[in-house]
Amino acid sequence: MILTGAGVSGGSACAPLYVLHSRGSHSAPVSLPVLDPGAWGERLTESIESARAELAGVVADATARLGPEEAGIFRAHELLLDDDEWRGEIERLVAGGVAAPAAVRQVSDAVAAELRELDDGYLRERAADVLDVAQRVLRHLGVAEGTPLPTAADGEVVLAALELTPSDTLGLDPAVVRAIVTERGTRTSHAAILARQLGIPAVVAVGGLLAAVEHAVPRGGLCAVDGDAGTCELDPDPGTAARHQAARTVVEVCQGPVCTVDGVEVAVYGNAASAAEVAAAVSYGADGIGLFRTELLLSGTVRVLDEEGQVAAYTAAAVAAGGRPVVFRTFDVGGDKPVKGLSVPHEDNPFLGLRGVRLCLDRTDVFATQLRALARVARDHPNVQVMVPMVSGLEELDAVDALLGELAAEHRLSVGAMVEVPSAAVLAREFAARCDFLSVGTNDLTAYLLAADRNNPSLGSLYNDLHPAVIRVISTVLEAGREAGVKVSVCGELAGDIHALPLLVGLGLRAFSAAPPIVPRLKQLISEIDSRQAERLAERVLRASRVEEIAHLLATWPSEEASHAAAPARASQAALATAGDPTRE
Repeated sequence: MILTGAGVSGGSACAPLYVLHSRGSHSAPVSLPVLDPGAWGERLTESIESARAELAGVVADATARLGPEEAGIFRAHELLLDDDEWRGEIERLVAGGVAAPAAVRQVSDAVAAELRELDDGYLRERAADVLDVAQRVLRHLGVAEGTPLPTAADGEVVLAALELTPSDTLGLDPAVVRAIVTERGTRTSHAAILARQLGIPAVVAVGGLLAAVEHAVPRGGLCAVDGDAGTCELDPDPGTAARHQAARTVVEVCQGPVCTVDGVEVAVYGNAASAAEVAAAVSYGADGIGLFRTELLLSGTVRVLDEEGQVAAYTAAAVAAGGRPVVFRTFDVGGDKPVKGLSVPHEDNPFLGLRGVRLCLDRTDVFATQLRALARVARDHPNVQVMVPMVSGLEELDAVDALLGELAAEHRLSVGAMVEVPSAAVLAREFAARCDFLSVGTNDLTAYLLAADRNNPSLGSLYNDLHPAVIRVISTVLEAGREAGVKVSVCGELAGDIHALPLLVGLGLRAFSAAPPIVPRLKQLISEIDSRQAERLAERVLRASRVEEIAHLLATWPSEEASHAAAPARASQAALATAGDPTRE
């Protein structure tokens, strides 16, 4: 039986089904103690505070594994714990004599139901976040609901569920869960975003999935998932299972330099934040590290690492890369990305405040120590490169160059800039003339261009990295790099979006930087692209003026490309047919 949904994370897999039952009929009945409202109120407060402390650890884990943008999903969960309407209504029910677990369930289910009725797709998806927070609080109230996540003891599985919460998804082991298939969800759901970052193929919005699984699949039966086509096949025949296994093997062994069908070489780098992650990226076939988040070395520390500590960390990363390039992004911290031991004044709008290079130039003592450490490592490891974030003008590049001149006069570092502030994109030609390389940070660039916070539920429909303005700006930066002979890479979620891959290649992108698990998949797909066809796709996309137009062009490529190519061929055949025949016009 083949079921169809929406593919939200590419790749394929075939493994036994593991059904993750959500709250409800599959949960064991819970016997609640008889407590007065005051006692339940105290337990509720304690449980919310315990959930808050636990979430702080989840944020740190998500930041270290996936990056600060993905960790923002769980920072939003922290805010929900203090939401006046959600928490206030729960406390009102408890004060009226309702047991705390029942109150949490009742209010959270009602909020989730209201969200699912909204027209805005992004807001509908936030229902899963509300239930995620509720389940966390319920666990601390002593109520465990649903089946546990699969572990290594369960072997490799395809995980089937009504829907996955962000916490469920973050807790998955990609070595165990080979694919995900759910009845609910969209491409913009937080579970889908996390699945892509973890490199787990996923298909969502599969109608009737759980009913079909219950009636058509024997216990331990197989499920074949195609995250590109958006299909899952229940109890597939041996031939289908073998094809999916072969496809997975191709992805896993896709290492070394990769070229398009017509011989254009494209580099695929990994993102990392530690020497261990560098080694993991290399094992996935990464051509190097396009983004090493140095600020994550500070996670959990009580102060900024001293020079020797930084030298040791950067050296370990450079060695782990085995001579491949490693681009170290200087500390990207600030009011919205706080670090213990590095005080930042309170700002009403930290997203537009003292962050990235702005903070570094304000705290030159910290910045100088980092640059000195990187210069020392670069003397022995020529694969070391330095990238400066949040640059908005040439004046900041001047200040960085001056500081480097004082610290590393005897050894010139390869220095590049991130293009994530719109002013930097406007000055792309000037930046390309000054820098050794550029990297387009699509997450922040999209947010700044569209004036839309990625993690603001009310603005979710506005934040879209396929917006025509974003694509045109990326094209402008790539063109500036080509003219100056300077390499331009792209990092951010767009770099790992397999649906946008042919567009980016067509725009002239020759260096991607993505989460390590996605690297082999990107390489495989690049090897199947003809860059000339991709260029024609890019030309059509650049003429589009709406997100929907671009999404349609990407969804119908390369079939649409084939029809465009066939039109002139048919015209030529018609011309030849009428040649020499005066009766035909």
